[in-house]
Amino acid sequence: MSSVRGGSAGVAMAALAVGAHGFAGGGYPGASGLMLLMLAAAALGAIAAVLRPPAALPLLMLAGQPVCHVALSGLVQHGHAARAMEFTAHGPMVFAHAVAGLVCAFGILVAERLYELISRAVRVALIRPAGPPARVARLRPAHHSPTSKTLLALGAAGPRAPPVTA
Repeated sequence: MSSVRGGSAGVAMAALAVGAHGFAGGGYPGASGLMLLMLAAAALGAIAAVLRPPAALPLLMLAGQPVCHVALSGLVQHGHAARAMEFTAHGPMVFAHAVAGLVCAFGILVAERLYELISRAVRVALIRPAGPPARVARLRPAHHSPTSKTLLALGAAGPRAPPVTA
């Protein structure tokens, strides 16, 4: 499940970063900006795949949004490099990236939990119940009295009689 979380985090981080960046007025990336964004998103997705506690994913997504912002604006457009580091000075940009990161992280965590629940329900529905319980062999008591049939086979006339040969 961790590889699904990492892949989902990387793809969603890139898509939401482009959307948040464009929504806040930062424009949309060209080919080189998109390539840098994909590299950053792949690295962040690989980190998300190895994270264990669920609370770490929203923090990673929040930390990854400035990285995606720099990839989208600072390293792509030659004249925009000075403004790329002014990420915190532009309020709507920070807000849009933060909301995008949190929504993305919680969406991934909800999808992960729903996947676990649905797969467990399908597994329970598809697994056949075991057959009837196996029969347990009965133990005979230590002092068991012989039946008349076994006594006659041994040559005795009755249960308290001496053997016939005596």
